[in-house]
Amino acid sequence: MKLLRVAALGVVLVGGALIPGTLSAQESTGPDTVVYTPRRGTVTFTHGKHAKAAECVSCHHESKPEKPLAAERQKCSECHTTPPVEPMVTSLRMAFHDTAKEEGTCFNCHKKEAAAGKTVPATCEDCHKREN
Repeated sequence: MKLLRVAALGVVLVGGALIPGTLSAQESTGPDTVVYTPRRGTVTFTHGKHAKAAECVSCHHESKPEKPLAAERQKCSECHTTPPVEPMVTSLRMAFHDTAKEEGTCFNCHKKEAAAGKTVPATCEDCHKREN
């Protein structure tokens, strides 16, 4: 009887991950880290850490009429390409940060957190690491 309950629980858990519209634990929070390799230096983004501190929609914004989402959550680079491809006007870099204007997803959040007294990356080199 105990074995039957364990098997039934396994079917429910595995089956739930396979039903369209449901998300597994990995899919709901995304990958633990994401590595970007821009010319300025490799950025290892701690996605898992950020996912615990902020709502997904803080970065993964709602669908836009000019470029509807193909899934509930998508990689930023699926829409924000470098260079941007019509109908998009924002490159991946500019979606994260526009250094001239000091704004963008990363800049805005880091400024807000710094104003709240938290320690956050404040310079380019804090995120962009060049290999020797």
